[in-house]
Amino acid sequence: MLKENKKPRFSIIIPAYNVEKYIDKAVNSVKEQTFQNFEIIIVEDCSTDNTKKELAKYKKEATIIYHKKNKCLGGARNSGIKVAKGEYIIFLDSDDYLNNNKVLEKLDELIGNQKVDAIYMGFISVGKKEFTVIPTPETCDKSYRISGDRYTNAWSKCWNREFLLDNNLFFPENRYYEDVLFIFEAISKVEKYLIADFPVHTYVSGRSNSITSKMSFKNIYDNIRNIEDLIKIRSNLNETEQLDNKVIKEVKRCKERLDELVEQIGINVK
Repeated sequence: MLKENKKPRFSIIIPAYNVEKYIDKAVNSVKEQTFQNFEIIIVEDCSTDNTKKELAKYKKEATIIYHKKNKCLGGARNSGIKVAKGEYIIFLDSDDYLNNNKVLEKLDELIGNQKVDAIYMGFISVGKKEFTVIPTPETCDKSYRISGDRYTNAWSKCWNREFLLDNNLFFPENRYYEDVLFIFEAISKVEKYLIADFPVHTYVSGRSNSITSKMSFKNIYDNIRNIEDLIKIRSNLNETEQLDNKVIKEVKRCKERLDELVEQIGINVK
């Protein structure tokens, strides 16, 4: 792990909310890395289970931030960004884990002495949905990443910390689907990137108490808020084709989520 007075290569930011059963696997997947020049930042977001008690064991190995008010995933990530000292930031959701113990070593070797804005990384999905995503030059094209990417998540990218701060790139707080705006604005500004054509994360899909496992009115409201914010951004752009495609995707997702909510409530809409 990080040696005293040495600037970390990576800051691993782990938001934690009601994940008492999962947090150990996430943290241990970082601790067990062969490459040890990193810092772990865990943001405890007002859990109502025993997550806070579980985190006590890591107080000597990680920086632990305790929120006084729940800010959702975006707010937790923002708190981590603000205290991070690493050259690059990796987001790790607390119910996921790093794919194996050599991924940080491979990322460090890939970056070398270069300075890039982002590294697009592969990942494996397990659980309810099982598949593997490996980035290619075609799927890392800016146009594709903005409007065609099926996986608009912040954690499958490794971000240069200075790039995020210089461009004031933070997440919407207290909002579901917080990745949507962040990814659009960040990818729009990425000029230099690398491709990590190997799985870095293992994403656990279908967790029973995740925010996407059961639809609610907040899911719909926050989807609409994202659409509204994207349209506001559109008014300041000269070229809107990519953003229009993004808005269309979000509108379709909102319709799908609304249908799911109505079905969940038990209303038959014909």
